[in-house]
Amino acid sequence: MNAIGWQIGAVLFGASFFIVAIYLAKILNTANKSVEKVNKLIEQNDRHITEIIDNAASITKSVKDIIEIVDKFTSIFKVFKFFRK
Repeated sequence: MNAIGWQIGAVLFGASFFIVAIYLAKILNTANKSVEKVNKLIEQNDRHITEIIDNAASITKSVKDIIEIVDKFTSIFKVFKFFRK
């Protein structure tokens, strides 16, 4: 009777391992398809991505200039508030 319980346990363990292996294969297949789609999108938009990366420095410089201008305006308004009091 003891050997039958052990055999049933081994069969259940093997079946569960088989089911987990199937789900793992499905997950890996889905991940592979997702990576292929991402690679395809990158290949299609390579020129645009390169332009964005190349223009990042000028974009940050423009933002820096805008922030400096806004800081000047806020300092001027603070001076006017001080004199108004």
